[in-house]
Amino acid sequence: MDHITSLARERFGINAVRPFQYLVIRRILEEDKKETPHPGMIVTLPTGSGKSLCFMLPTLVVSGLTIIVYPLLALMSDQMRRFEEARIPVLCLKGGQSRKERARILSRLADVRALVTNAETLANPGVLSTLLHVPISMIVIDEAHTIERWGSSFRPALRTLSSLIAHLRPRQTLCFTATADDAVINQLNTLFFNGEPAHLVRGSSDRENIAYHSYPALSKSRAITTLLHNPSTRPAIVFAPTRALTERLARYFRISNPALDVRYYHAGLPKDARLAIEEWYYHHPDGVLFSTNAYGMGMDKKNIRTVIHYAPPSDALAFLQESGRAGRDGLPAQSIVLINEADRSSPLFRIFNQHERCYRSLLLSLMGEELEHCFGCGVCLNHRILLREGERPILRTIFFNPLKYTPYTLALMLQKKDARVLYSGSLSTWRIREIEEAVRTLVAERKILQPPFLKGKMILLPQIDKRGRDLYSFLQTREDRHGDGT
Repeated sequence: MDHITSLARERFGINAVRPFQYLVIRRILEEDKKETPHPGMIVTLPTGSGKSLCFMLPTLVVSGLTIIVYPLLALMSDQMRRFEEARIPVLCLKGGQSRKERARILSRLADVRALVTNAETLANPGVLSTLLHVPISMIVIDEAHTIERWGSSFRPALRTLSSLIAHLRPRQTLCFTATADDAVINQLNTLFFNGEPAHLVRGSSDRENIAYHSYPALSKSRAITTLLHNPSTRPAIVFAPTRALTERLARYFRISNPALDVRYYHAGLPKDARLAIEEWYYHHPDGVLFSTNAYGMGMDKKNIRTVIHYAPPSDALAFLQESGRAGRDGLPAQSIVLINEADRSSPLFRIFNQHERCYRSLLLSLMGEELEHCFGCGVCLNHRILLREGERPILRTIFFNPLKYTPYTLALMLQKKDARVLYSGSLSTWRIREIEEAVRTLVAERKILQPPFLKGKMILLPQIDKRGRDLYSFLQTREDRHGDGT
């Protein structure tokens, strides 16, 4: 047994180091022995592959302090927990600490192997002047892909990291990220390595144990309840694009599913509230968390079974990053994208709105990678949803009884348990709001028309042109007149 494997077993309880981990760790240790600093390294390994071990284990061997820079407080808290579990002396510098507390921490740097901090704190003149007198073996930038994305907007300190690192002169500069396309890698080379290509260790962005699915939804609120009804789909996390939507969805889901334990999480919450939610979700065996992408790089919860994207993320990198929260224990998990016509402007809409080409292959191609074999997606598994939940009862009712309803009165009728007989369909398990949301989606898709001559009344009318007759042909068959409500 070599030294790397021995340390991994002793400090981290790992019997075998993965090949990519071994490759990165060995290079770090070899470069540390050289007299001159090497240009650096960029490491891209998928979430759940154990990239933290790649820089944690070397702290036990290299001479000097290792500084680990994180973009989020949640990541810093999680990393501190990992260091402590591995019995590696570590300190944390972050915003909100008093001068006295910060001075006490800085006075103890000689006693620890690692310092966890963020860009804003590292740029503090007092912190920087102290670190100039400390031998630094490595500066590690985790989630390095956020620098270009956030540094040009609300986190300008991230863009100063390169000058700070040049000032501190570490023996090695290491950039780690779970997902990075060629553009991100080129940006990191420009920022940190003077445009020269750093040594690149690049694992596939693919996570074999995660199946990717598309879920066309008339009512996304209803879809979340449907998808998370089975206990095997939980713990789960639902990513929403805004803080307000995150809160609204969580509150609504809690009302609709009172038996389930639900929370919401975003960067706008007070620090103590975020820490409490992180702790709750980390230990909960069945919890459902609604979150912005602030949690996407947050806690290392290993048993998340389902990730739901309320809308397609902005790009493949963001999608794979969010999806990678699932199945970090190596067991089967799923990532589901909710889509409807409102998402047409998303760059990923075309991928998830078709049922012919492999989702996994198309996503990886956007990352500049090729796929040898799909381990599971909606297309390859033939899990295609051709008729959306609620679509048949709504369209039947309007088709056989046109010009009679507002969205609200239609919702009331469909919610009745005997609506199957009276109105050619039933959505008795749906809430009024969900049916109204579904109707609005069908109106936006022009599968239901609002005659302009009926001012402000939201009267619904099915299309009656040739396209419309084709659309509703299934409604006119005898076997479909009294089908189920799905």
